[in-house]
Amino acid sequence: MDEQNATRLETLKSYGDYFAQLSPETIENLHHLVTPDYSFTDPFNTINGPDRVCAYLDKMFRDTENPQFIVTHHAIDDDLGFLRWRFTARISVLGNWDVTGMSAVTFSDDGTRISSHVDHWDSGMAFYARIPLLGWFIRRLAARMAVS
Repeated sequence: MDEQNATRLETLKSYGDYFAQLSPETIENLHHLVTPDYSFTDPFNTINGPDRVCAYLDKMFRDTENPQFIVTHHAIDDDLGFLRWRFTARISVLGNWDVTGMSAVTFSDDGTRISSHVDHWDSGMAFYARIPLLGWFIRRLAARMAVS
């Protein structure tokens, strides 16, 4: 592994550790890990800037009980980093929630900070299908589309 990728891998590990240890008291530590123009995208939002992402994470702690990220894998492929993770929480409308997903991240030019983060996970079955009434339609549609 060349020096640039070694730096990126260390940055990725630190970033994964941030989420694995995330608490209301550690949210602001994001600023030390990301660029000023950092963007965060998940199936519901695209948020630009670390201050706005910190506000989003703070809202997560207010809207859920016991949210936790467990980072299970990390990988580097040249200028991209990947984290595989599991998120668990209790959400009032949905009950216990357990989602596995993957995040693709990009790095600053020197590899020492994260410049973008894009989450990939199945919001249809993991979230929308669990909402009363709407979930019935989504599960029914998924069943019709499934290969027998």
